[in-house]
Amino acid sequence: MRNLRRLQHHDPAAPGWRVIRRLLRPIEAVNAGLDSPQTPHRLRAMLDAVAVLLVGCNEIGRTFWGWTTEEWVHLLGHDQGEFHRHAPEWAGDEVRPYLAAHAYLLGGFHDFHRLGSFQRLTLSWRIFGRDRVNCEIARLRSVLAEWGYQLGHEDDSLLPMVACQLFLLNGSPHLEDLNTELFDRFRDDRLLQGARLNTPYALQRAVATLGFCDPPSNPVGGHKIRATGGAPVWEQWVDRWHATSMLTPRSRGQVRSNLLKVGRWSAAGRPLVGR
Repeated sequence: MRNLRRLQHHDPAAPGWRVIRRLLRPIEAVNAGLDSPQTPHRLRAMLDAVAVLLVGCNEIGRTFWGWTTEEWVHLLGHDQGEFHRHAPEWAGDEVRPYLAAHAYLLGGFHDFHRLGSFQRLTLSWRIFGRDRVNCEIARLRSVLAEWGYQLGHEDDSLLPMVACQLFLLNGSPHLEDLNTELFDRFRDDRLLQGARLNTPYALQRAVATLGFCDPPSNPVGGHKIRATGGAPVWEQWVDRWHATSMLTPRSRGQVRSNLLKVGRWSAAGRPLVGR
C-alpha cells in the first residue's frame, strides 16, 4: 500500500506498475488536466485519490470505467462521514473532491445532488477552469443585480452553487448551453429542495433574458397573478418585490396578495398614502 500511494521511498520500477499501466494513464491524465494549484498538500491528495480508485477496482472487480452510478455513490458517500466509512483509513477529507472529478470525467457521473453538502463551485473550477466558470457566473450576477436580487451580490454563495450544479449536469460551463429542457429536467428530477428552489427560477429568468432559453413558467398555480392593489406606484413596488423575493413561490404569492389588499385599503380610505 505504501508503494501504491507513492509515498517516500516507493519503488517506481516495481513490476506491478507495468501491470496496471492501462488503469493509471486515464487517471493521471485527469489529474494533469485539473485546474488546481500544485501545492504539496493537493498533490498528495491527488495521488491518494489515484490509490483509492485502484483499491476500488480491486474490491469491485472491474475497471472504473465500468462502474455503475451506485458504485460511484458508494465510493464517494452521501456525505463526508459516509465517505470515510467506505474509504481506506488513510484517505483524508481532501481526497473526496478529487475523486468526484474522476467520477465525472472518467465514469460519466452526474448525480452530485446525492453527495450532500459538496463544493460544486470548487469542482467546477477544477474541471472547467476557474476563470471560465467565474466569468459565466459574473454574467448571471450582472443581470440579477439589475433586478435587485440578492443573488446578484458578490457575497452571495447560493447562485454559484446552483449554477455549478447545472454546469456539471450539462457538461458545459457556458450559459449558451443552458437550454429550456435542462431547466425542466432540473426541476422535474428535484435536484434541489427547500429555499434553493427559487434560485433556479431566478437563474432561468436571467438566462432567458440573455436569449439562451425560454423564461420559466409562472410558479404560482400555473397562471399569472392579475390582482391589482391601489395606486400604480404601489403595484410597481409590490411587483418588484414579488419578482426578486427569495421566499418560496407559494409564500411569495400570499404576501403579494396581502400587500395588494393594503394598497386597495389605502387607496379607498387614505388616497394620498403611497402616492
